[in-house]
Parts: sequence; structure tokens; C-alpha cells
Amino acid sequence: LTTMTMQATTAPATTTVTTPPAPAPAPQPGAYSLDWRAEGTSFFDDFNFLTHDGNHGASHFLGSFQEAQAAGVAEAAASHAVLRAGSKSPQQFKRETAKIGTKKAWTHFLAMLKFSHVPHGCGVWPAFFTLGEGQWPFAGEMDILEYVHDMGSMTSFHTGKQCKLDPAEVNKYKAMPDANAGANLGEQYNCYTEYCDTCHSLGCAPNVLPLHTGRQWAEQPGVLAMERTADFAKIFFIPEGEIPQDVSEEAPRPEGWNRWLIAYYPFGASPECPDPDGVMAPQRFILSIAFCGDWASKVWGLSGSCVGRGPAYNASATDAKLPIEASQHQCRAVDPLAEYAPEQDCCTQFITDEQGEFGTDAHLRESAYFNMSWFKVYT
Repeated sequence: LTTMTMQATTAPATTTVTTPPAPAPAPQPGAYSLDWRAEGTSFFDDFNFLTHDGNHGASHFLGSFQEAQAAGVAEAAASHAVLRAGSKSPQQFKRETAKIGTKKAWTHFLAMLKFSHVPHGCGVWPAFFTLGEGQWPFAGEMDILEYVHDMGSMTSFHTGKQCKLDPAEVNKYKAMPDANAGANLGEQYNCYTEYCDTCHSLGCAPNVLPLHTGRQWAEQPGVLAMERTADFAKIFFIPEGEIPQDVSEEAPRPEGWNRWLIAYYPFGASPECPDPDGVMAPQRFILSIAFCGDWASKVWGLSGSCVGRGPAYNASATDAKLPIEASQHQCRAVDPLAEYAPEQDCCTQFITDEQGEFGTDAHLRESAYFNMSWFKVYT
């Protein structure tokens, strides 16, 4: 008998090695993700309707979306939202309108507003701007779009802190002269702001020329964008026919948008701006349609297309600040910071149009409104 001995074959022991998960890739420079949006029938849900008129003008700002909607001043549809000039107010020397501000504020961000129309017209003072949380101007204010009558819109920045931009840095992408240099007695790119009768510190305003009027902006729809980082702020305008794929896909890469740059504020690259990230506190966005006031009223006589509207403009009375008798059916350009005389002011008389003789309702209905597709903020 042959006995066969079978030996069991044992597989060699194995060691299980656990590989730690790969770290998440660091965000690429300029990569942003959507943080906030206003769009469709809920467009106004995350805005406050602001009522204070800091410009001492003819604006009666309505206090809620419901009030503004009932007055025909605000409208939110599936495809667009509208803010428009309203009717003559029950308040004397006022017209109903709206000023809205985001409930949320952002420190570093990329914000984009797609529009098909912006307000323009005589007596109209539209604005799209940011305002810092805290005391003005120390918290910072960036005017993205702002103009009156038929005058050009410019971007500008205001701060109460020392901050003078380096000219070479400002102009490294495109020529951007300071639109405030004349008012600042020739000083270039000084963002420090102080308003008073004898002050010449209106803030910095680097802008690609030419400056476009409100009518010109209304005729070229597209996207207005602002990027704010710890080192700089950039303002872009992208015409509707050139909106890039990264915007459409909600994956914006603004480092590739310099062809559309219209203003550049190189805080971090400017030696005379020692606190580049601190010149702007967290910012809220504001859209406003105002009338007359500190700016629009006093420059009425400089507007070629508006000075012939309303009562006859009296340049001599304007220069001398002389009262005008009501029987003369004339008006003058009044600075409301210097005197309260809305019954004399050309701008206020045209905007309120008490007797319906100047065609103001039709003029504003045709031109004084924002039409917006969406507003998005990325972080």
C-alpha cells in the first residue's frame, strides 16, 4: 500500500495598505463659485427698499417691494426685473421711485449684473454702487455706474483712509485717466474723500475713455461686473454679444476679462495706499433712481438737452443765487446744500411737473428704468 501524503499549500499572508485620500485641489486663481443671486419673480426678495434721500433731491423712495409694485415702480417677472421712475408723489416737490440695497454684504467677491436697459433722462440721477458697512467714507464706496442728465457715467472710489493709486499700475492694462483730477485741483488718483465747501478731495476715478452717457449705456446691453480682492478692484463691461462661455456656465474666470476692463484700482500695488484690504469694509450693492439734488440740480444749466425743458432757465439768477418771481415763469439751478428752494429749482420743477405742462411723465416712462435679467455674486 502506498501512502500519499498531501501537503496543504498556504498562500502567503498579505498586508492591506490604506492610502490616505488625496487632498482636495487648491482653488485655481480666479476660480469663483456662486454665492448669491437675484433672478426671476423673486428678484427683489433679498433686497431692502431704502427710503433715505441723502442727496437732498426730489426723490420719494418707496419703502417696500409691495409698495413699489403697487405704484408701478418695481416689477419682477420670470425673465426680468424692472425698477422705474414713478408718478408724482403726494409729498410736495417729490416723485415716487426706488432705491434698493442687498441684505447681504461681501468682502471679496465677483459681482455681475446683466441688463438690457439703464435709466436716463433729464432730472434723473441713476446709480449702481457698493457701500461699506460703517461710517462713510471710511467704509468705502465704489460707484460702478453713476451719472445725471445727459452727462457721462464714470466709476469712482471713495474712502476716508489714505490711499493714492500708483499711476503706472493704474494704466498698465489700458489708459485710464482720473476723471476727478480736475475737481481735485489736478491731483491724480487720490482716493481720499472729504466733502465740504472748500474741499477738493472727491475721490479717485480711473476710467477708460470716452465716458458714455446714460442713453449710450441703455443702447448697449450687457454685463457690468466688479471684482474685489485683497489687492485690487476691477470694473468690467462685457457687451451682450461678447458674453464669454464661463459667464454663461456660471464658472467665471475674470483673469481673462481684461479686454473688457473699464476701471482698475490697484490698491495693493500702490505704495501710498498702506492698507489695501482695509480701504473697503464689507460692501452692499445698491441700485437707485434718484432725481435732482446735490449734483443734478446744480448742473442743470450745463446740460445741453435738458436746459430747454421746464421753465425758462435764468443763468444770471443762478450765478447770483437771486430769487425769481413766480410770475416770471423762470427757474434757476439751485444747490440744495447751500439753500432750500425747490420751487425755484429748474430740475425739481421739471421732475414734479405740477401742472403737467412739461411732458415729464412721458419722458420718464420712455427712458427712466432699469431692466435686469439677473444679478449674481460669486465668492
